[in-house]
Amino acid sequence: MCPKYDPQHEAEAAMKRAAASADGADRQRLIQLALAWHQLARDRRDEQTD
Repeated sequence: MCPKYDPQHEAEAAMKRAAASADGADRQRLIQLALAWHQLARDRRDEQTD
């Protein structure tokens, strides 16, 4: 993964998109995407502290 790439930023952007403009299945898909980005950010932080 590129060091400049920020999964936490991607997670926040997906959640904002879900809240602002999506509904139904699209909203659920964006929320699931945001959760995946959030998990990547958490995993990345854990790797850096080890």
